[in-house]
Amino acid sequence: MNRENWIKQHQEQLVNFYLFLNFFAWTCWQAYKAFSEHRLDFVECSFLAQNIVLTTVVLIRKPQKSMDKNIFNQIIATVAFFSGALFMGQPVTSAGILLKASTVITIAANFFGILTLLNLGRSFGILIAVRRIKTKGLYGIIRHPMYGTDILLRIGYITSHLTAFSIVAFILTTACYIYRAILEEKFLSQQPEYQEYMKKVKYRFIPYIF
Repeated sequence: MNRENWIKQHQEQLVNFYLFLNFFAWTCWQAYKAFSEHRLDFVECSFLAQNIVLTTVVLIRKPQKSMDKNIFNQIIATVAFFSGALFMGQPVTSAGILLKASTVITIAANFFGILTLLNLGRSFGILIAVRRIKTKGLYGIIRHPMYGTDILLRIGYITSHLTAFSIVAFILTTACYIYRAILEEKFLSQQPEYQEYMKKVKYRFIPYIF
């Protein structure tokens, strides 16, 4: 087998390994910065724990069975996934009860984020694709718990970083996540299993509301 055929056969594993190296290096850098700046608190620890789980599932995830070929849809999916970077570097504007509320919301979001990643396991994906459709655990309550926890994390962030930029970023990234969820459902609903799943689990982000 020549090099070109080998790369083609293992290209998805190579992409996973490349992403793993990048996420792992970024997580280590964030941990080092938090430690050296003496801000390694419960919020930072919960954030780092979630990123460690994320880094792991990226490396071990299942090969995709099929992928949405629509480039625009995949751009939306990619932007939604990496949109958290927009919130970095904003100044803390809150104090007292708002700062405490932000801490509670952020830790809760990271905790549920870890549960969701463990729930997804090897079915985790960045792009819109079919791996294995999850219907149990948190996915038995709402269809998109991972996106929901990311939105909750942003709520926690803007509660303590209440700037015009962070508010606009929150609105745009939340809209992007909602649109991604709709696009993903449209693609996955080509699978009879997902059609049945949508009939049983009717809400996307909030049980009995939305």
